[in-house]
Amino acid sequence: HTLAFGIGIHHAGLDEADRVLVEKLFLGQSILVLVCTSTLAWGVNFPAHLVVVKGTEYYDGKAKRYVDFPVTDVLQMMGRAGRPQFDTKAVAVILVHEPKKTFYKKFLYEPFP
Repeated sequence: HTLAFGIGIHHAGLDEADRVLVEKLFLGQSILVLVCTSTLAWGVNFPAHLVVVKGTEYYDGKAKRYVDFPVTDVLQMMGRAGRPQFDTKAVAVILVHEPKKTFYKKFLYEPFP
């Protein structure tokens, strides 16, 4: 139902025909918003102008608690924004709980020692 409004949904539970359709529509810019799971950042080359990382934690069923994504995963998700062959500039936004805000600000804006 969301495709008619220009919004696609992509996740591991999609059957192949739906997955291919959503990918084709997004790459062809027929849909401009793609809501997806973090796994999309690793396996598919979908460049975007704006990437919003809605949280830096996931639920670990074995541990029965929320755990942090590895920083490499967050960087990979952000890396979907602004691919040089598609865009001259782009934006990545991270929505994070207040206690982690300082960590991400330092990590992203300050040089390594």
